[in-house]
Amino acid sequence: MLDLSLFPLFLAAGIALALTPGPDMAFTLATAASRGPRAGLGAVAGICTGGLVWTIAAAGGLAALIAASEHALTAVRYAGAAYLIWLGWKTFRSLDAPIEAEGAGSAARAFRRGLVTNLLNPKIGLFFLALLPQFTNAELGPVWLQMLTLGLVFFAIGGCVLTVIVFAAGAAQQQLKSSRISRRVLNGVAATAFGGLGLRLIFSGNAT
Repeated sequence: MLDLSLFPLFLAAGIALALTPGPDMAFTLATAASRGPRAGLGAVAGICTGGLVWTIAAAGGLAALIAASEHALTAVRYAGAAYLIWLGWKTFRSLDAPIEAEGAGSAARAFRRGLVTNLLNPKIGLFFLALLPQFTNAELGPVWLQMLTLGLVFFAIGGCVLTVIVFAAGAAQQQLKSSRISRRVLNGVAATAFGGLGLRLIFSGNAT
């Protein structure tokens, strides 16, 4: 049972955070613009799934254990950064490659990329560890269950916002993918976004 007196505030915070540009939005936009709406939706599903895993970790205390170990936190963060930079390099090397065909394969690849990217970003777990307990009430039932429920609501909101971004970027991609120059630009933007997110994860480590 959630604390209904706090729930409207949580909804407002969730909507505000979902609309704030960040790594998830950049990753989704880059994927949808360079690979199309189906891949973009796969990325959204992967991002939300990874976020829910971190929510479960936060509810179960695993995120706190990772935060308590500086070496574990650093290792996870650098693994995530390396993965994103690798994605950026791979995309950069394929600037002239044709836009990936829409299909289950492209969506599955995007899902895996979104999932791995979120799982290798410990800042997400730390964020939920700090945010979700503020909206729980131990008198209303298990705190871990309340945190899990709040996490589901949060990613339902975020998923809706990211889905709108996917279709907007996908529509632009459909208009531009027949042009070689546009294809290079789209792939270049995606490569820059992936690499930039990786570097951001490295250099924002002191903020965790």
